[in-house]
Amino acid sequence: MDQWDFGRVRKVAKTSRNAKTWALAGIFKRINLGEDPKLLRNEAIQLSKNLNAEDIAAAEQTLIDEGYSGRVVRRLSARFSLMALQKNRRGDSMRRLPRSHILRKIKVEHDLIGCYVTDLNRVVDTIRNLHCLTDVSSEFRNLAHILGHLSAMKEHIDREEDVIFPYLRKSGWAKLCQSALDEHGEIRIDIDNLLALMTSFNNIGFDDFKGWLVTIVHRFSPTMRQHLSYENELLYPISLFAIDDANVWERMKALCDEMGYCGAGNPLY
Repeated sequence: MDQWDFGRVRKVAKTSRNAKTWALAGIFKRINLGEDPKLLRNEAIQLSKNLNAEDIAAAEQTLIDEGYSGRVVRRLSARFSLMALQKNRRGDSMRRLPRSHILRKIKVEHDLIGCYVTDLNRVVDTIRNLHCLTDVSSEFRNLAHILGHLSAMKEHIDREEDVIFPYLRKSGWAKLCQSALDEHGEIRIDIDNLLALMTSFNNIGFDDFKGWLVTIVHRFSPTMRQHLSYENELLYPISLFAIDDANVWERMKALCDEMGYCGAGNPLY
């Protein structure tokens, strides 16, 4: 084949890739706009047949170049992946897991954490309207109790990062883990700041305490809810497709059993 033919092949390949990039970027945008997933699913399945990692990366970069944040793009990409993976399987795979499966235990922990976040918002709203507070007040002790439970969530995060995420990376899903890892860092910081704030309660004025408490919780709560939703609806359903080996899940469960699970937490007071 002469030089002109090589150039023509490269040009055709580039045109094909550009078409796939724009088509995929278009689906990402439609997912972001909230278009009916049932309508998008067939398109996602068809498009995914001829995609590779470079095509997906190019589509992600297209959205980033248009001003979408990296976190939003990763989540849109994950939603597309889940649609494409569900070709021949029902979408309620998490619900059909045996009760002993590690992801069932993680889901229970997520539900419990969600309850504590709701309780946290409720007690903070109460404290925000108070004119004074002591470390023996029922509101303060309730806050300490809730934060004791949320502090135990760091063990939950460690378990995900040390046991489950490495298996996902080995299966080629490193980007899927990245959004969760980013949020894990933010969650750890907010929990540590809340614990430090409680410890310094008697050394700062109540107005300062209240101001910092409201600021941190108003940032922490939506991040936490968004994080739980991402893992429940995207990361772990996709992981069931990515790691299709019961023995691997059993090994992960054994490691998690050794590490322990989120329990009552340690009361701060």
